[in-house]
Amino acid sequence: MNFRHSVLFAMALVIVACEEKDNDAASKATTIVINATNSNSWKYFSFDTNDTLTITDPSTSDAWDLAFQRYRIRTNGGQSGSGQGCAANSGLTGQQGFDNLAQVADTLQFVQDDEITIAVQQGYATYLVNPELYNWFSMEMATQGTQIVPSDTIYVIKTAKGDYAKVWFKSYYSAANESGHITMQYLYQSNGTEQLE
Repeated sequence: MNFRHSVLFAMALVIVACEEKDNDAASKATTIVINATNSNSWKYFSFDTNDTLTITDPSTSDAWDLAFQRYRIRTNGGQSGSGQGCAANSGLTGQQGFDNLAQVADTLQFVQDDEITIAVQQGYATYLVNPELYNWFSMEMATQGTQIVPSDTIYVIKTAKGDYAKVWFKSYYSAANESGHITMQYLYQSNGTEQLE
């Protein structure tokens, strides 16, 4: 192999390595659809089990990390639970933002659950949610009426036990276009590290 071929071969290896690194976060990510169609009860989710749970007393349990009721989301912290749960907006969006979010930045502003009051058709309503995660969507008019449109924001979630996950709420509708089915892509670190890749 002459020098020119050696250089070309080395460059090809570097390109392949870079492509593998760029796709690494996406390959480790998990995607799950949460059925949050019931407007009268909360669906509890654990990053540890990658599944929904039945929780008897969510105010004292550290088994759950996120809770879903339609488009509303709670973390296990603040007024919602006894855990360390909270959420922060990473300032990044979409698949590229998800892939590029490599660690928990010191500048992130984590928000715990609290009551918020919002305008509804009948006037105003107060909900106990995570205020930061209430911004994961916008409501837009469509031919079928009001539609939930994801903001594509990438969030950093601190779990009930103090671990971290990066999360992207990608959709509010099922394949059959039924509302209340939240598609969530995430990468979870269960060992307390602030590395998210």
